[in-house]
Formats: sequence, structure tokens, C-alpha cells
Amino acid sequence: MIDELPAFTAASLLRRNLWLIRLRWYAVLGLFAGILGTIFLLPGYHDARTLGAVLLVLILSNIVYLYITRVSRHFTKERLVTLLTNQMTADLFLLSFLIYLTGGIESPLSFFYVFHIIIASIIFPGTRPYIYAGMAVLLYTTLLALELWLIIPHICFYPSIHVAGNIQIIVATWLIFLTTIFASAYLAKSVTDRHRKVRDQLENINRRLQEVNHSKVNFFRISSHEMKSPISTMISTLMVIRDVLGEEVDDRVLDMVDRSLRKGEETIKMLKDLSDLTYGSMQERQEFEQVNLCQIINDIVEDEKANAERKHISLTIRSSEKACQFTGDPQALRKIFLNLISNAVRYSNEDGEIDIEILDNESEVIISVKDNGMGIPLEEQKNIFQEFYRTPDARRSISDGTGLGLPIVQRLVELHQGRIELQSKVDEGSEFTVILPREEQK
Repeated sequence: MIDELPAFTAASLLRRNLWLIRLRWYAVLGLFAGILGTIFLLPGYHDARTLGAVLLVLILSNIVYLYITRVSRHFTKERLVTLLTNQMTADLFLLSFLIYLTGGIESPLSFFYVFHIIIASIIFPGTRPYIYAGMAVLLYTTLLALELWLIIPHICFYPSIHVAGNIQIIVATWLIFLTTIFASAYLAKSVTDRHRKVRDQLENINRRLQEVNHSKVNFFRISSHEMKSPISTMISTLMVIRDVLGEEVDDRVLDMVDRSLRKGEETIKMLKDLSDLTYGSMQERQEFEQVNLCQIINDIVEDEKANAERKHISLTIRSSEKACQFTGDPQALRKIFLNLISNAVRYSNEDGEIDIEILDNESEVIISVKDNGMGIPLEEQKNIFQEFYRTPDARRSISDGTGLGLPIVQRLVELHQGRIELQSKVDEGSEFTVILPREEQK
């Protein structure tokens, strides 16, 4: 049953244990006052000494619990749960014995079962409070049955007194009822206040995190935009140098210029990916518009045809007219399918095939991009949506790449409240499926 306490730490269980011990001292004071009241108000009651013995047991047990708690600050969560469970169970049996000593069915202390269940609900989540409630019902039912069948003698708590006509008994019972009601209200309010305080703290933390994230997004967008200009200028300058000098310089110099151009182009691509990675962070759903999804994908395929033809790769599109109409962010949708289709072309083998299918099932549009390229090993598939991650095979096959393409795709799909799925086998290819829910037409 320890699995029901996933959010509880050993420290939080220790605090609950100390709180329970503190409540038990209040119970000691209450029982002591009750014994004094019994002695003075019910002179015919003959078990006051037994009540005193119960009080002594309660005091000694609480001292033992306190000692164990003081030396158990390094206990594991499992041992603390066991300690709390033992205390709650022992208290339940002790309360049942007190109810027996104070008249069984006529005992005013039966109200205190309510305390026990409230305390159990505060200390333990899940089904445990119901277990203690069932235990209380079982103990009380057993006590009444044993008295009814004369297996144990009934102790008359009000000897020779007509309860309904005795103002002292009425006042005593009313005080117990009053204590139960207000103590229950106090416990419930304590829990509510604690939860409200935690909720307010979480809301403040979440608000600060959103502000930090907003600043981070702005930084990425502004810095990536500002850095593109000087790097583009450097690339243009290097291209001019290469074109002007031509064959007049040493091959090693030309090689250095070419490598610098490649690195500059890779840097520009990384900056573009960083900008795309933050795209959508400040978008709102009300900015979505009606788009032709098939036209967007057809345009991307036309742009990629030159790269595909160099590797003799065939590109096939299948779609239905209904599937083409969709409400979304056209720029984000283009980024999604440009990444998927360009990746399929890059990682497909010579003479490969890429199939793109656009389907509609009334509530969703389903777009799949399937290739017969190198595939992705099963153990790597869980990592491919992590930022900057590239599989070892992808790094060996194509040196350039930022590892940001698929994380960008996933974020932009989530912007549309959709999901992306992958099916892949090594040397057989990969199929990425994007499922986009249709927005209700207004």
C-alpha cells in the first residue's frame, strides 16, 4: 500500500507523525477532564479507576511514540508509514475500549470515531481512510454484538439515572457533541487552509516560471534574428573572395574558405532552428485560419523535388478533398511537414520511395510521411524528440544537422493540440504520422 503515497516524502510523513502525537496530548487532557467529571457527576459509576488506567496507557504509549519519532528522523518512508499505521490502529482499539467502559451503545464517546476517520483522511491518501472507517464499524459492531449476546457484561455508564431528565447528563453529552463538531471543523479548516496555501505557492511559482520562459523565448527569437545578419554578411564576403580569387590562390586557402562557408551555413541553419523551436510559444488559438493542407504539402514536395531527383527518390502524395481543408497556423504547418519531408529525403537511400498520405476521419486529419530509408533502432526511438539529439546512424550518414528538427515538429503539432507517432525498423524505413484534431467550426 506504500504505492498510494507517491507524492509523500519521508519528511512530510514525519511531520504528520508529530502532528498526530500532538493531537494525542489533547486527547489525554480531554480524557483526564472526562474522568474528573465522571467522578463528580456520576458517583454511582464504578469504573473510574479503569478509565484512569486507560489514561495512563495513552500517556505512556504517546511518550513511546514521541521517543521513536525523535530517533526515527532518518527512517525510510516505508518504516514511517508502518509507524503511523500502528499508531492509528492502536488508537482505534483504545477508543473502542473506552466506548465499552462508558456504556457501549449509550456511550457519548462514539462520536469520537468521526475524529479518527478525519485524522486518517488527513494523514493518508487513497483507500486507507476507508480501511480505517471499515475497522471502526467492525469494532463498534463487534462490541454491541458481544454485549447483546451477553458474552461480555454491559457497563452502565448512567447508573440509576434517567438520562433524558438529568440536566447534568444532557449538558455533558451536549459538550461532547459540541467538541466533536468544532474539532471536526478545525481539522477540516486546517487541511483546507494548508491546501490553499500550497495552491497559492504553486500558482506564484508557475507565474514566475512563465515569466522566465517568456523572457527566454524572447531572448532566443531576438538573438537568433540578430545573429543571422552578421553571419550572412560573413558568408557573402567569403563567397565573393572565392569567386574573385578563383584559381589564383593555393588550394589549401580555397579549402579553408569552403569549410568556413559550410560552417557558416550550418550556423545559419541552427539559428533558424532555434527560432523555429520557440515559434508558437506566444501563439494563440484564435490566430488560426482556414488553410488548404494539401496545397501546403504539395508546395513543400515541389521544393524538395530537386533534392529527391538527385538521389532518384520518388515522391508520392495521396489525399482526399475533405482532408485538405483544415483550421490551423499555416506557418507552423509548413514547418512541420517541411521538416518531416526533407528528413525523409535526406535519410532515404538512392532509388528510394517516399509516400505521403493525407486522410480524414471526421474529427481528425491524419498525415503520414513514410520512407524506406535507414530506419531508427527501437532503443533510439524514445530519444529522437529530445532537443539536439541525433541517432549515431544519422550522425554517420549525414554530418550536418542540429537535432532540433523533430523537437520543433513535436512542439508545433502540440500547438494544434495534436500528436505525432513513429513506426520504424532498421533498414526498412520510418513512418511519421501526425494526427491533428479538427477545430470546431464557429
